[in-house]
Amino acid sequence: MDKNEKIILLIIKYTPPFFIIVLSIIVSFILFENNKKVFEKEKQATQKQFIENNKKYIKGEVERLNAYIRNEQEQTEKKLKENLKNRVNEAYTIAMNIYKENKNLGEKKVTKLIKDALRNIRFNNNRGYFFIYSFDYECILLPIKPEMEGKNFYNFKTRKGLYLTREIVKKLKNKKEEFLTWSYHKPEDLTKHYKKLGFNKYFEPYNWFIGTGEYIKDFEEDVKENVLSHIQNHKYLNSEYFFVIDYKGKYLNHIDNKLIGNSAYKADNIKPEAVKEIIAKAKNNSAGFITYTQTNKPGTKEPAVKTSYVLGVDNWQWIIGKGFYKEDVNKIIEKEEQLINQRLRENLKKLILFTLVLTVVLLLISFYMSAFLKRKFKKYRLQIEKNLEKLTKQQEILAQQSKLAAIGTMIGNIAHQWRQPLSLISTIATGMKLKKEMQDLDEKELFENLDKINDTTQYLSKTIDDFRNFFNSNKVKKEFSVKEAFKNCLNLISVQFKNNDIELIENIEDIKIYGVQTELIQVLINILNNSRDELIKIKDQRRLIFIEAKEEENHLLITIKDNARGVDESIIEHLFEPYFTTKHQSQGTGIGLYMSEQIIVRQLRGSISMKNCEYDFENKHYKGALTIIKLHLYK
Repeated sequence: MDKNEKIILLIIKYTPPFFIIVLSIIVSFILFENNKKVFEKEKQATQKQFIENNKKYIKGEVERLNAYIRNEQEQTEKKLKENLKNRVNEAYTIAMNIYKENKNLGEKKVTKLIKDALRNIRFNNNRGYFFIYSFDYECILLPIKPEMEGKNFYNFKTRKGLYLTREIVKKLKNKKEEFLTWSYHKPEDLTKHYKKLGFNKYFEPYNWFIGTGEYIKDFEEDVKENVLSHIQNHKYLNSEYFFVIDYKGKYLNHIDNKLIGNSAYKADNIKPEAVKEIIAKAKNNSAGFITYTQTNKPGTKEPAVKTSYVLGVDNWQWIIGKGFYKEDVNKIIEKEEQLINQRLRENLKKLILFTLVLTVVLLLISFYMSAFLKRKFKKYRLQIEKNLEKLTKQQEILAQQSKLAAIGTMIGNIAHQWRQPLSLISTIATGMKLKKEMQDLDEKELFENLDKINDTTQYLSKTIDDFRNFFNSNKVKKEFSVKEAFKNCLNLISVQFKNNDIELIENIEDIKIYGVQTELIQVLINILNNSRDELIKIKDQRRLIFIEAKEEENHLLITIKDNARGVDESIIEHLFEPYFTTKHQSQGTGIGLYMSEQIIVRQLRGSISMKNCEYDFENKHYKGALTIIKLHLYK
């Protein structure tokens, strides 16, 4: 005990500091690793965020440029109409001024003056000119074909069947000016028709209409040039720039002006495979990101990985795009990582300082607690010794009371077992004495009576052996038969059960179990005697006890039930408590079931419980107490 106590005191003294130091090391390591992981995740998140931000930025820039292009496309026809209307109004003003100043010269001379004034006027990159027709369909002015002037155009129609001059006259009869759209071939391309927009205005003095027209495609080319000029004039930051190529791969815009107008497939700044991928990604009004290696980065002339956002403008067959270089992003990320690493180092310093302070504080607390526990341990040791001494005395008293109760019960059983045999011996002896006095005792009868006395004496001797075996102090555990244990038990108590008309109905399998047989017999006697005591109180029905023993799931299951109408539910949970009894103080000590539970749980390593049950037997319904004992079958 002293050695164990010393070990315990050493454990109390040194274990807390040891665990605190180990715990501090573990916590420090975990916190360090967690901080490291957090900062690694922050680095990755920063890198990802920068890339995502750049992607978001270039996507926004390209989409804003696309919105500008869409707006220009939508405004093309409107601008063309404004352009044509303004030009015709200029021609109308010139003609009207000439007329007002020279109308006294006569129509023929004024007409010539107007024609001479308008004939050489050109606009829209020298494509635009003015024409004049009379409402009688006569061509007054046609600068591109003077030989047609003076001819009638009433039957003139386009290849698609539109009588153009008739349509213009028809529209101007109710209005002074009107737009007209038609398809017509270009002078340089007679095989294909192009959409053309015209504007005509009524000239009242001579019943003419003055007009002009423009191929929408030609005007759209001017718009494209304006858009490209707008893109080229965009102020670039660092290596940022918009690039524009058409679906055939020709550069329309680039930061390097030498590339404009040349094929991207043959350029030295990008591989042909990347060009194909860009075109494939952007066609059919599609858009998306593409990452590729640019062989010649502007400014450095070195290879660089580039991520671009490209978008297709199908009606112009353009691809517009903008990108960023990985190395530019990496430079920014490196600066951010330096800041993150600096924060990590500062956090680690704080963590180490905090851990050291915490460890010192915990060590001081542990030393104080160790000393406190040591004092408490010694105090509780003395208290435990007192309690153990007290509990030992109580256990001895309980065991003695149990033994006395068992002895009292067994003496009663011996008395019942011996009463009838002793009465028989007394009767035989008295009869023999009487016959001897009357000289009526013959030799044969004498020997027969002596044999009867001898047999009865042997029965009494066997009864003494049975009770001696029960009280035998030899507690050696061994394998024994449950059926034999029940037989020995019933031999000890059966007389009292017969005398009180109690029927024992048995269903006991021949099962082997390991333990002390007399301990199990003591438990069975306690349970059966309790049932007997309750059944004696029953006057108006058969007195039954059912005993069953069987193997179930590697266990011995013993059930004992009676029909003594059960136990009050308010006390059934207290039946296995010491000194609890339902009998009068003079009849019971309250330790029988308590000791039975102690034997089953501690000695036989099993369990015992009791509950009320209801059942039918031979067409009658009964209620009683059911005791269940469960024991392991293996050694």
